[in-house]
Amino acid sequence: MSLASQIESVQPDVYYKLLTEPWFQNIAIFKIRDKRLDTEVNRALTGLAGRNGKGGASIEVLMPSLSSALPDTAGPVCTLEQKFLVKEQPTVNQGANGTGLSAEQIAVNIAQTFQLFFLGGPIQGFYTAPSFYEYAAAPKDVLYVPLLVTLRATFALTPLTRTATPAASAAAETVTLTDQQPGGGSALYYTTDGSFPGAGNPNATVYTTPFTVASGTVVRTAAYHGGLQGSMVDTFLVN
Repeated sequence: MSLASQIESVQPDVYYKLLTEPWFQNIAIFKIRDKRLDTEVNRALTGLAGRNGKGGASIEVLMPSLSSALPDTAGPVCTLEQKFLVKEQPTVNQGANGTGLSAEQIAVNIAQTFQLFFLGGPIQGFYTAPSFYEYAAAPKDVLYVPLLVTLRATFALTPLTRTATPAASAAAETVTLTDQQPGGGSALYYTTDGSFPGAGNPNATVYTTPFTVASGTVVRTAAYHGGLQGSMVDTFLVN
C-alpha cells in the first residue's frame, strides 16, 4: 500500500468508528470527500435528516494530513492530524428532538473515543493537545455554530505487522476469534477487505463461527460489549 493510500485509509476508519460508538448514535456524520451538497448537512442541522429522528448537530470527518517527521524517534515516524468539524444549531439541538449533546460535549466525546486508540496498521495511537478544539469562523447568514476538533497520532511510514508476510499461496486458512471479555457476551466484528471492523461499516461481519480465508489475507477485528466503547482494532496477516 502506498503512503498516500495509508493516509487516505485513516478517514474511513475514523468515520466508521464514530458511526459504531453509542455516543454518536443520534448525530449525523459525514465524510467531506463524499460528493454531497451543503443542503444535506443543513437538513441534518434543522432536524429534517438527522439520525434516529434527532437533529441539530453534525460531525464532518475531514481528510487527515501528515506533518514533518518527529525528532529523536527511531525509524520513519511522523505526526498525522485528523480534524473534525462539529456543527450545532442550538435552537434545534437543545429542543425536544435534539441530539442531547452540545457541540462542546461532542468534541469531548470525540477526544475520549480516540485518546490512545489504536486503529492498527500505520497509526500508532491518537492523542490530544490541551486545547484540542476551537470555535471556527462561521459563514455569514448561517444559524449554526462551527467547532473544529484536532487530534494527532504518531504515524509509522513503514508500519509493523503482526506476522511476517507469507509466501504466495492459494491455500485456505481457518480463522478463530475469541471473546476476551470476562463472562463473554461481546459482539466480535471482522473484515477481510482492510476496512474498519464495526457495526457502522456495512462491509463488517459479526463473528459466529470460524471462517476461512486465503493465506495472505489481512484480517481486522474488534470487540463490542453493551454500551462500552469498542476495543482497539487488531490487524494481522493470515499465514
